Amino acid sequence: MRLLRRLGFEDRQLAAWRKQKMEADAEFDRRFGTDTGGVQNLADEEGIVGENAKHGLAHIATDPAQFRQIMDTLDLPLSEFAFIDLGCGKGRALVLAAQYPFRSIIGVDFVPSFVEAARNNVSVAAAQGLRRDIQVVVGDATQFILPSGAALVYLYNPFDSHIVRKVALHVRASYESDRRPVIIVYSNPIHMLEFTSCGWQLVTKGSGWVALNCVA
Repeated sequence: MRLLRRLGFEDRQLAAWRKQKMEADAEFDRRFGTDTGGVQNLADEEGIVGENAKHGLAHIATDPAQFRQIMDTLDLPLSEFAFIDLGCGKGRALVLAAQYPFRSIIGVDFVPSFVEAARNNVSVAAAQGLRRDIQVVVGDATQFILPSGAALVYLYNPFDSHIVRKVALHVRASYESDRRPVIIVYSNPIHMLEFTSCGWQLVTKGSGWVALNCVA
């Protein structure tokens, strides 16, 4: 309960949210035979890579309906974009992205047990007919080197404001060194100021998410 309050939920919202989430998680994992759901506090995880462990919040799996809304709203030429999930957790968004024609799909997480789970989940989903070329790596989101070419960087509110700012600066630096389309999709965007103060601007928004690009 304390963890969810830290993530922006009020007491009156918790019961309805938890019921909806449990149902959505169960339906998704039943469909693909995966184990991507639940809420895991990072304080309970061991072996976190890098110096930013204390700034991670939790693993909460992406809502499939929201992900579909994001893809429909952005209307991008996805085959030209790499999809990079920073703080990918157990890989829900990677499995969702595998249903779209992205140029490549990469998940990054600094919790080794999450990366192991994500790799297993994308492998299980691949056995159901989804793509098999998804890369999942252990790493720090503030240091991960983005691939060249157009990129959609996805965050499902995995970090506190300290790390969000570092990510905003890091991805902007990548854009400055290689001017190409870079879109950030930020779900549950409670630290928007950290992006806008670093030169990112709002492109569009939906229910519980925003998309940003870098001001040249």
